[in-house]
Amino acid sequence: MMADDPGTVQALSDLLAVQHAAVYACAAAGGALAPLRPASDPTRLLAQTAYSAHRELRDRLVAEVLGRGGSPPAAQPAYQLPVPPSGLTGALELLAAVEDRCAAAAYDALDALAGDLRALVVDALAGTAVRGQQARLAAGQPVERATRALPGV
Repeated sequence: MMADDPGTVQALSDLLAVQHAAVYACAAAGGALAPLRPASDPTRLLAQTAYSAHRELRDRLVAEVLGRGGSPPAAQPAYQLPVPPSGLTGALELLAAVEDRCAAAAYDALDALAGDLRALVVDALAGTAVRGQQARLAAGQPVERATRALPGV
């Protein structure tokens, strides 16, 4: 198979690297929330939803990079978390920080993408905006602070 445009493969690979870190961080947040709340609690569901969304996007990006003749970046064994997931507020702040980082990475990737790939990343950007806002609201932030006017910018 011929390699795709190097800019497209690089943008997908950069976004994939951020998704690897997001999966790790969402698992850490979910693990921190597990002893604090029952499985049906909305805060635990936020972590589970974020984990699933980032894992699904990660898997799709791996397939897209491979399908374009690229070598997808591997996940690291561990990542530096932007916020320690200590307690309910810390776990929710971690989820919000992860979504902000993913929004920025998705926004950065858009210039190099077109068609279905661009639509995939726009959808991912919208998802990060919603999940980030939900996490900030659950952490007790007022709506005006919890909402990002331009996610990823």
